[in-house]
Parts: sequence; structure tokens; C-alpha cells
Amino acid sequence: MRTRNLWPQLIVILVGSFLVLGGWSFYRAARGASAVTDANYYSHGLRYNQTLLERNAAASLGWQTAVTLAGRDLQVVLTDRTQRPVTAASGMLTLQDGSRGDALRLALREETGGIYRGALPYHLRGECTAQLDFEQSGARLSRRLLLSLP
Repeated sequence: MRTRNLWPQLIVILVGSFLVLGGWSFYRAARGASAVTDANYYSHGLRYNQTLLERNAAASLGWQTAVTLAGRDLQVVLTDRTQRPVTAASGMLTLQDGSRGDALRLALREETGGIYRGALPYHLRGECTAQLDFEQSGARLSRRLLLSLP
């Protein structure tokens, strides 16, 4: 009895699989853009090192935040590692408005001793993602928040 040589069939199957998967990959690449794209990738890349330096400076200072939301009033207490208030920092809250798709920027004003406040717009409802940024003397702290608005 003679044994069959399967190598030619395996090579044909391998080449066929390569062509099918290559065609499928080309189709997927041509049909749509990736969901992970950034229109300002170049400017974000240029600022990457500066952002890392700012974050490392804030981490070395031990900045901490305590965020409370009472109705539409947002209060943030900013302290250092020894629980002393961080004063004279500039605070910014960037809200992602899901209904409009716009980003709303809200400057937080300092009241007394490291307590920063801001009033949220009334048209926002439900869950809202936000980014909280504080900067002082070259140090920057960024936090992501999920706010639940009535």
C-alpha cells in the first residue's frame, strides 16, 4: 500500500488561508477608521513629556483631592501629603456633555484654604464624565470623575 503525500494539500490550504485572512484584513482596514484615533495626536505627543514632568511634580508633593457634589455645587478640597491645604492653584473642570458631544470647561474658584468650588450647568443630566485639573508652580494634578447629576 502506498502512502499519500499530504504536503501539497497542506501548502495549498496554507496559501488559501493566507489569502483569505489578508483579504479580510484589507477589507476591514479600508472600510472604517479605528475607534482609537486622535485628531491632535501631534500636539498631544509634543506635550507628553511636559505633562509627565507636571504629574511627577504633583506626585512628589503628594497632592490629594476630596470631591463632593451637593446638587449642582461641586467642592474640591486640595491638600498635600501632610494634609495642609494647597492654595493659589488654578483649577479647571472639563465636562463631557453626552447629549451634545461638546466639552464644557468650568473654572474652579478658590474660596478659603485649598477649597475650590464651581457650579455645574443645569442642562446636564444623568452620569457625566469629567476631568479635574489643578496646576500650581509647574505641578499638575489630573483626576477623572464620574458625576451623577439629578
